[in-house]
Amino acid sequence: MPSVPPESADTPDAPRLRPGASLFRVDGQGAVLRAADGELFDVALPGAALDDVSRALTGPAGAEPPREVAAFAAAGHLGGRARWPADRRTVGLVCTARPGLGPGGHAPAAAAALTRAGADVRTLDPGDDMVAAGIDALCWIHDGPPPAAWTGFDALAAKGIAWQRVSREGRHVFFEPVASAPGDPGHADVRARRLAAAGSGHERLAAYWAGGTGSAPVEGDDRPDESEQHLISAIAAHDLRTWALGTPPRAGGGLTPGALPPQRRLRVLDLDTGAISEHPVLPVPTAAP
Repeated sequence: MPSVPPESADTPDAPRLRPGASLFRVDGQGAVLRAADGELFDVALPGAALDDVSRALTGPAGAEPPREVAAFAAAGHLGGRARWPADRRTVGLVCTARPGLGPGGHAPAAAAALTRAGADVRTLDPGDDMVAAGIDALCWIHDGPPPAAWTGFDALAAKGIAWQRVSREGRHVFFEPVASAPGDPGHADVRARRLAAAGSGHERLAAYWAGGTGSAPVEGDDRPDESEQHLISAIAAHDLRTWALGTPPRAGGGLTPGALPPQRRLRVLDLDTGAISEHPVLPVPTAAP
């Protein structure tokens, strides 16, 4: 069997297949394992041994499992559901919106998504002292282009507070890297990287972020509806939970590509098509004097 990284250290007393894995029979071929990454493999288990393994993987704890179960464990096919660790569970939540749109409407959906994922949510205001709030992470969702003031919060990562940022540009939602340690890309890095990638159009992008010049911009009806707010919140909660678990990203398989760690990826969601693109982001080196 190929080696597959464990999904979680939270393994039950009784041996269980990892979530997403399946062991079954195929007439004329014998036992087949669907690994958690979606790959299918023949397993050399004769009928009686397959029955014993199946009973061990579905029965109560306490009984001595057959020796074949150890092979599944060694290959990383056993494990339990991953749960949000208690020492990273307290999450501060800030939801804002660009001028003219009123208060950020994502707060109910975001709080619900984070709570369902296992976080202990504390609703905060932008002017609160985030360090004194006693939080392990800060999730800030802004309904509009990213505020330049976000760069002032990049220092949170060096103080032990993970820093997550979600913003919206038209019908595109940007999930920035979760900065959780010195050297992780913060908002200033994302801002600089995106301006550099815009090439000669960097002035237009910077003006769009600032809301244009002179009169207020004319815009279409691009605000997320309730279902889209729940989608945005679910992705944000999943990214933060992935950071909290600290497990290495699953390697790519036949169904999906390999994932970048949440501290190094910028994800863009197209609300009209549901497409999600993933872009690696590295910190911008300090310029020499």
